[in-house]
Amino acid sequence: MFNNFPAATTGSALLNKINHSLQTIETWLAAGSVLTLLSLSIFQILLRNFFDFGYPEIDIINRNLLVLCGLMGAVLATSKQAHIKTDALNVLLSSTLKARLKLPLALFASGICFLLCYYSVIFVLDEWQYAPVNERWTLPFTLTYPLCFALMACHFLLNELVDNQKSKH
Repeated sequence: MFNNFPAATTGSALLNKINHSLQTIETWLAAGSVLTLLSLSIFQILLRNFFDFGYPEIDIINRNLLVLCGLMGAVLATSKQAHIKTDALNVLLSSTLKARLKLPLALFASGICFLLCYYSVIFVLDEWQYAPVNERWTLPFTLTYPLCFALMACHFLLNELVDNQKSKH
């Protein structure tokens, strides 16, 4: 009497929508970071070449934006399952064993990312507590680390859940 297929489809559609929304936000954040990095770099180059003057704060911002660009690239690669895979045994395993190991490996990768997120939160809290007064303005950039590691962990889980929903139907 009750059909479970629409509920499963709705759940799968919801997971796909969440994954797509996260990817869109991450893409805009990465693109905005690259654009800001390029704009500030060009501005700094022009100031130094034409006016023999520059803002040292721009160099600090650029360093942090570069880290943000790199981490957002890693998040986007993870979300699209295009990240670096170091599974050397992949060629030796049968397709059934690969399918069985997919979930445990995704959980392991997600767990590692959540662990990195946890320790990066500790790092951020230490930075906020011990940073000299003249460097406190750069501290919001440190939030990049836990945010990106949490997003990577979520994408490992989301990708696996979406793949499981697809394979069931």
